[in-house]
Amino acid sequence: MKKITWIVASLLLVGSLSLTSCSEKTKDSANETVEEAKNDMDENVADAKADIKEAGDDFEAKVKEDKDELKRDIDDAIGKLDRKIEEADAKMDKAADKEKAKWKERKKELNAEKEELQASWKRAQNETADKWDEFKANTKEKIAKVKADLND
Repeated sequence: MKKITWIVASLLLVGSLSLTSCSEKTKDSANETVEEAKNDMDENVADAKADIKEAGDDFEAKVKEDKDELKRDIDDAIGKLDRKIEEADAKMDKAADKEKAKWKERKKELNAEKEELQASWKRAQNETADKWDEFKANTKEKIAKVKADLND
């Protein structure tokens, strides 16, 4: 019986030593895994920040390009309006009283359209990127209206 007790005690001692040393290896392995995961996460966060910054820079460049194009379109439309206003002035000088009133009214309409386009550009300069697409569509619609009106 003493032999069995010694054998059981020895097995228990060897078993507990084995489990303890496995546990330390497991802890070290777990710590390494956590450290690697932390490093991977830090790299992913840095990559994500770089991607977000690049996307933001691309978007700002697109908005600037759109604003430049819109400015050219507005300037073109205003130039056409100015020519039509000059034509209206020339026709008023030569027209009879009845025709002068008609051309005066037309000149007033053209000036209102011109002022509206100029005001749109002033708003465009202050427009945030969030609302840019909507603003651009509205302004392009105004330009199209002016061009259609000029073709009448």
